[in-house]
Amino acid sequence: MRGTGAFLKIGVIAPAIMVADVVVAQRLFPGFDAGAQFISELGGPKAPLPEVFNYGMMLAGLAGLLAGAGFAHALEEAGGRRVVSAFAGLFVALTGLGAFFAGVFHWPDPMHRACGVGLGIQFAPLFAAWALWGKPGYRRLANFSLGWFFGLLLVFALLTGVWNVRTGHDVGYWQRGHAFLGLLWLAIAAWTLEKGWRASLAPDPAPATA
Repeated sequence: MRGTGAFLKIGVIAPAIMVADVVVAQRLFPGFDAGAQFISELGGPKAPLPEVFNYGMMLAGLAGLLAGAGFAHALEEAGGRRVVSAFAGLFVALTGLGAFFAGVFHWPDPMHRACGVGLGIQFAPLFAAWALWGKPGYRRLANFSLGWFFGLLLVFALLTGVWNVRTGHDVGYWQRGHAFLGLLWLAIAAWTLEKGWRASLAPDPAPATA
């Protein structure tokens, strides 16, 4: 697919856009409590400059959608598992779609709940590992992705209140932690796949002649 390499590079950049957007929007919101308040409130009516967060999320969301397309094709080429690769790309794209919805439907609009599709990032590492399983050139990425999936699953469980670890004063930190871990995996996986994609396009060395 044309543009696969470029889409994977966007996949490396998209997480940085999301993180930078949250950091900047939070600095522009005096008195914002990162522990007790949700990230989405940075784009709500009480924020001094909600458009910073909202436009940033829309931009990051579009980047995530393109990254999903790159993932689907690169994983299929690397592992040969078309359906599983398509699902991995879909879950990455859903992360972008969730960010886009977060920017379009401002907190506390009821439609803001649509940004929950971004939790699809939870399953992207699992399907990426499945798509690459048994492929010698991607063994490390497959093992890393599988382990990362279980780590994300644990953090998500704690975020939703399992074992009563989360409190009303730190829910924002748990939300950020889960999002950051998902985005970190996305950047690492996109970078690794882009390297593999470039290698696959490199011309074979000419055979030695006597």
